[in-house]
Amino acid sequence: MPDATPSLRFRTPPGWPTPSAAWVDQYEGAEPAAGWTPADGLPPAPAGWTFWAPTRALHRSVARGATVALVVGAAVTLASFLVVGVLWAVDGPAVLALAPLIAGVALWVVGASRHADGVVAELGRIRDRSAARRASGPLAEADAADAWSVPAARPFVEGPPSRFVPRVQRVLVSVTAGVAAAVLVAGTSMSLLPLVPAVEDVAAAAFGSADPGFGGPDDAQVPEWSSDDGHTDVTWLAGDDEWEGTCDSTPGDANCDAYEIDTDESCTAVVTVGFFAGEDDEEPSRVEERTVALTADVPLVLVENYDEAFSDVGDVSCVTDGGAETDRVSATQQAEDHVDADAPAGCDEEDCVAFAVTVPADCAAAAVQFRVSASIGTVDSPHDLAVVTALRAGKASDVFVGGTDRASDVVANGVTCRSTDDTGSTQAS
Repeated sequence: MPDATPSLRFRTPPGWPTPSAAWVDQYEGAEPAAGWTPADGLPPAPAGWTFWAPTRALHRSVARGATVALVVGAAVTLASFLVVGVLWAVDGPAVLALAPLIAGVALWVVGASRHADGVVAELGRIRDRSAARRASGPLAEADAADAWSVPAARPFVEGPPSRFVPRVQRVLVSVTAGVAAAVLVAGTSMSLLPLVPAVEDVAAAAFGSADPGFGGPDDAQVPEWSSDDGHTDVTWLAGDDEWEGTCDSTPGDANCDAYEIDTDESCTAVVTVGFFAGEDDEEPSRVEERTVALTADVPLVLVENYDEAFSDVGDVSCVTDGGAETDRVSATQQAEDHVDADAPAGCDEEDCVAFAVTVPADCAAAAVQFRVSASIGTVDSPHDLAVVTALRAGKASDVFVGGTDRASDVVANGVTCRSTDDTGSTQAS
């Protein structure tokens, strides 16, 4: 499980060796000059290659005030817009909710802008700190071979910093401002319709074409992990629709994260997940492995419930030596019209289908997998869903598939089980 604390993760270009942890720490945020390679005979990085990817640690380092302003502003905007809509529908004084709507939109956009500025500023501080480390104790040229694990490695040549992260942050702020403007225009139109009858038809038509949606897809997926070969990417699903259709469709009140795994290779894969007892912990208190079936160009959503502070995906590896064959469990999965327990809250918001899953032996953390022909927010249809849950031998356990209420949209796939020993390492059960 890699250290989850760095704010940036080095993305190794195809054909390059992976640098050592000491090199990554020494050059965090530094961009190689165009055409530079660690040694002769290695291919140059592809044009436009992003060498450093932000992690959730970078976003968590942004001032809490910016995040609070963004969330509160979005919530006030949504609540005010709903009040405007209700008052407009009953011919009430919708204009009374216009001031809170304007204030909410302003706070929303300002919060998004401050958050983006915080991310860019933190990126600059990271580069300054790594430059200071190099100035106080640079890696000796003789250590370059050890840093890259290749003979005759070249000294590092730094180029201009990438503008990828600032450009992405500007796009996110622009999208947020566009959605907020659409909500404001729609709310203002409804508020002023009773006061300006002459423009009622025009404003009503404008409202009908506006999208009053909340949030938008700009923050629905957060990059979490990418393979060095570029074949597999993991994103953390952070949007409301994605939450309601995944985590909110699992029973209980534990913490939950949903991760989307995208790949262009089909294989049986082992996903390594770390669980951290505190927000500032450098090492996970628990590490688990999940065995799942990945299909090329079909996203898989892995749903993890846990009692710790947060989780983090550290690795996704295809198993080519048959090492995961014993993880597969003979299981019965039967769609149910009625369930004994109360349905999770997400089933009321996004609908869901219940499956009774029965296994011959206990498994404390089984990965129950389905193929779902329905989209969930930004997650495309079809997609695979793997819900990690405890199963008891011979006892039917309810597992819920969110995003649809039609059993015909869901096909039950395999059930796998891996166990963790007392040392924290994982092995097939």
